[in-house]
Amino acid sequence: MASTLQRSRTVAAAVTIEMTETKCPRCFQPVFPDDTLAFEGSLLMHFDCGRPRDLSRQERVLLFGHCWGHQMACPACGHEFRLFELSPNRFERCNPTCCPRCRIDLIASVREHLYACPLSPEVLRRQAHEARENMRRLVKQVRELTRQADVAAGELLGARKQSASETVRRTIKVKLHAGGLPQVDVPGPTRACAGDGSKCAACEQPISQQHLMVILVSGATGTAFHASDCFSLWDESVGRSARLRGLLPAR
Repeated sequence: MASTLQRSRTVAAAVTIEMTETKCPRCFQPVFPDDTLAFEGSLLMHFDCGRPRDLSRQERVLLFGHCWGHQMACPACGHEFRLFELSPNRFERCNPTCCPRCRIDLIASVREHLYACPLSPEVLRRQAHEARENMRRLVKQVRELTRQADVAAGELLGARKQSASETVRRTIKVKLHAGGLPQVDVPGPTRACAGDGSKCAACEQPISQQHLMVILVSGATGTAFHASDCFSLWDESVGRSARLRGLLPAR
């Protein structure tokens, strides 16, 4: 019984950690469908973690090989410029794509030009566009699989919690019958505080500082419970048992 409840709490902590968005294994930032991504072995990660939506390798081939001197206008301020004015160094990996005048990011406009420019080979434009669309679909599939895994993990956690609760409920019933737990609500004060390592009277597991502890004080003694589950199950069992014996009014 004790090991079952402990495993349930351990699984809860693990699921809380795992139920997160898909992240880049290099920068640990979320991965979105519009990001420019690459594979390193079997790992999917940002092509450039500093600029997640920067141009891909195929798009850089179009820019530096065919559209480097083409003219375009900033959609925000109307300033006209040639693409090479965005960065004087075509071999620099982190090429800025900001308007020379208003400094707005033009990555979307540059990408739109690369895909539509009739002066670059159509086969290269199609390959670059297909590569980006395929990567976007892959990211969406990964995110959907992650979501499905989170749902399945949540359902598994719920099932384990229910099973553990039933085990604790049966143990409480046995202890109540044997006199190992208070059979009526204790008239003394009830305290709630962070766990201090005391053993829970119901599940017999230590109550760590990460869990809330409820202490029923009766005279010089106290009975400690895990506040989140064991105390509620004891309170439920005591109320049902007391009503059956006519000690408490029916609710």
